[in-house]
Amino acid sequence: MAKYYVNSGTLQVIMDHSDPLEAGVAGFLMTNKMDTIDEYFYIDERGFRDYVSADNGTNVIPTSSIIRAAESELTDDTLP
Repeated sequence: MAKYYVNSGTLQVIMDHSDPLEAGVAGFLMTNKMDTIDEYFYIDERGFRDYVSADNGTNVIPTSSIIRAAESELTDDTLP
């Protein structure tokens, strides 16, 4: 597993996951009502990135994709 720095809005977490999408979903699931989320999640192994500091090595994933993946994960977990 790799260590990913997940940043979106006020959310900044460090996650150990096998790929950036999983790290983003796990970060999203850790949000609370005080967090604000931007249009994109910036996920990088080298440190926190945002729209200014992101480069070719940064995984920029639309928040809508993160939410769809999280919904799918939650649905899969609730099936018998």
